[in-house]
Amino acid sequence: MSNNLTERLRAAFGRFQAQDLPGAERMVGEILKEAPGEPNALHLLGVMRLAGGNARESASLITRALAASPRDAAMLENLGLARATLGEYGAAESAFRQALEQGARHGLLHVRLGLALASQGRLPEAEAVLREAAVRFPNDPDVLLNLGNALAGQGHAEEALACYQKLLKLQPGHAIVHFNLGNLYRNMARWEEAAAAFEQALALAPNDADTHNNLGLVHEQQQRYDAAEACYRRALALAPGHVQAASNLGNALRAQGRLDEAVICHEQALAGDPNYLDGYINLGNARIEQGRYAEAKALYERVLRVDPRNFEAHFNLGMAHRIQGETSEAIACYRLALEDDPGRAIAHVALAGVYRETGNLEAAAAGYRRALEIAPGDAATHHELAETFKLGGRLDEAIARYESALKLKPDYFKALNGLVHLRQHICDWAGIEELWQRLRRDLAARADVSAAPFTFLSMPTSAEEQLASARAWAQRELAASAAARSRLGFDFSAPRERSRVRIGYLSWGFHRHATAHLAAELFELHDRGRFEIYAYACGPDDGSAIRARIRGACEHFVDVAGDAYAATARRIYDDGIDVLIDLTGYTLGARTQVFALRPAPVQVNWLGYPGTMGTECIDWIIADPYVIPEGQERHYAEKVFRLPHCYQINDRKREVSSRVPTRAECGLPEQGFVFCCFNQAYKLLPETFSLWMRVLRAVPQSVLWLAEANRWAAGKLRQAAADAAVAPERLVFAPRKPLPEYLAAYRLADLALDTFPYTSHTTASDALWMGCPLVTRVGETFASRVAGSILTSAGLAQCISSTPEDYERSIIELASSADRLATLRRAVDAARDASPLFDSARFVRDLEAAYERMVAEARNGRAA
Repeated sequence: MSNNLTERLRAAFGRFQAQDLPGAERMVGEILKEAPGEPNALHLLGVMRLAGGNARESASLITRALAASPRDAAMLENLGLARATLGEYGAAESAFRQALEQGARHGLLHVRLGLALASQGRLPEAEAVLREAAVRFPNDPDVLLNLGNALAGQGHAEEALACYQKLLKLQPGHAIVHFNLGNLYRNMARWEEAAAAFEQALALAPNDADTHNNLGLVHEQQQRYDAAEACYRRALALAPGHVQAASNLGNALRAQGRLDEAVICHEQALAGDPNYLDGYINLGNARIEQGRYAEAKALYERVLRVDPRNFEAHFNLGMAHRIQGETSEAIACYRLALEDDPGRAIAHVALAGVYRETGNLEAAAAGYRRALEIAPGDAATHHELAETFKLGGRLDEAIARYESALKLKPDYFKALNGLVHLRQHICDWAGIEELWQRLRRDLAARADVSAAPFTFLSMPTSAEEQLASARAWAQRELAASAAARSRLGFDFSAPRERSRVRIGYLSWGFHRHATAHLAAELFELHDRGRFEIYAYACGPDDGSAIRARIRGACEHFVDVAGDAYAATARRIYDDGIDVLIDLTGYTLGARTQVFALRPAPVQVNWLGYPGTMGTECIDWIIADPYVIPEGQERHYAEKVFRLPHCYQINDRKREVSSRVPTRAECGLPEQGFVFCCFNQAYKLLPETFSLWMRVLRAVPQSVLWLAEANRWAAGKLRQAAADAAVAPERLVFAPRKPLPEYLAAYRLADLALDTFPYTSHTTASDALWMGCPLVTRVGETFASRVAGSILTSAGLAQCISSTPEDYERSIIELASSADRLATLRRAVDAARDASPLFDSARFVRDLEAAYERMVAEARNGRAA
């Protein structure tokens, strides 16, 4: 090449460096007219085309230049840049490698090769190239930055952190490094350090919208929603088309309950980029919280049509199905999510939860265990596994899991509550008084706590505390269903003109269950001329005689066990139910979500749950003057309807075995006084048990006959007896028997003792029906007054005590006086035929009058 041509090329390159692209291109064009194949001119023109955004022509020009100078490292490197710009990363990699072979050795070339490898998904190879570059160029900023990025992308957080920190020592004002460092800390959940890094980046580049957006994400993770909202709004002010910031703002607003504003933000994001899949998922999440499940599902399904392996869409679609009780569909979605990403613990937990809800405890336990293999430090998963073991009777394993959860998260209220309740089940009372106090303090002081309200009924808690527990639980568990209520379009404004009132009973217990055995005769005695009776069974069909009896007594018996909440509510509404009664409450098999959807104009809590439901979706609680005395209404979210006598119905047709077992067959001594208590073990608390031990010491040769609960409780109770100076063999445990045989066994007992504060319910009626007197102690809560109500209705108020001292004295006096006990037994026998307690026909008439009054009040309210 002539000196003149060299000088002209140098001048053209100078124009290019001065960003005078038109002047540089004119000069190169003149050179190529004279020398069409001049490689340096072709190369320079190719570089200019690349700078101008025409990577395709750039690659063509540089390729022509290389035909004449195939070993030119600079040309090879720039060809690699053009290929990378075109997305042809394999070709770019080849060009960069050839440049290195020709002797190019600067750090940026290694960086570019690393980026080409990373863009092909070959992260380990990219990392190796960048590590080699870091050895050769230890202080090259580009090498350190990109090596840090590669390490961060593979989860090597500490090494990435070291790269970024080294670079910041060299260039403290490197805004990009501070930004990347913030992202790294965010991924490590080191929130305060992430915020500090983003703040430093903003000090250097205050108008960077991405940094404001990512700082907002950090604030959102820390539930600082006002600060997050401010960051997202600043990002949008700087970049109005920033779809991620718009959608993230929607998420922050949703977290604050501002759902309508959130939806606007998500729709704004999607208007800016209709292909933004995360935007559809975020909008779907907002729709779920609005109760607009069909719209949410459609949004997730739209994502899956574009990206069939999208984890978030499959997972959230499963969540939408699960909220609605559509368990089969939820299971299918969670399985697909795990096919997409089997390492996501959250999906294993969700799938396990549905398995547990459907009774597949083995699959549930396996799912929780798999989740813990992935995330062993997750306290919530330990808690859920504990709950699963509890349902399966593996109580020792459940306790161990509750304790694991509390080691990881000492203030975990639900785990503490579960642990305490389960220790009551096995009668392990060491330090339990302090644990009760801790639960009560947390319930009073912390707004974020909620636990199954049923557990609080058997602890020494007040009626006020039980209401607080129920309200907290209802607010959390029923919010989604309550939000969905308006979408169902249930309308009760027009009166339903028909000759009979339609009564619906929803229960999990229409099988061998205490509720069924108490209420069976109710369905037979209802006045068919005035009432049309519907039973909705959401529990298992065990093929039992009691289930068949209830089915035969109802005009309509509907099995809704496999139905979604909305489907059950729709069926009830379409059936035109006037009064819907919850016979389950917050016990096993609860379907309170159905009531939250409000399928009936009058909804009632009765029989299955001795306490308030704490929610506005239940209008009435059926009680009596004893279980809820006048002046105690403030402790109940429902309006109180008092029946004239005991609120608990009894079945006069209950089957009793004609054969009474011998004492020897039951493990009882041939002589001696027999006290009995066949309540469940969780009702036995140390104060009452200590009192019973004093009774045994005061009544020679007496024994205490208890229900055999589990293999742990018997051992704990025998040890507690020994500690109280009572021979352990004076405790006799009765294994579970069929109901007729269990009832017949009462013939061997002299006196039934009651637990406190959760007193006998069905067992109290059982004892009295079989002629066995019962002595109880009462408190202020519903559960602590049920046995007192039963005794009052039976005309046996003399068996009720209000203090532990009176309770103990009453027991000892009866056990020490054969005449007094005989007189009491005659009164118990008379109560079977003469008292309101066992007058089932009168009870049903009173209950029906209650329903008619409830319906009338509801109609009058609508008319007003």
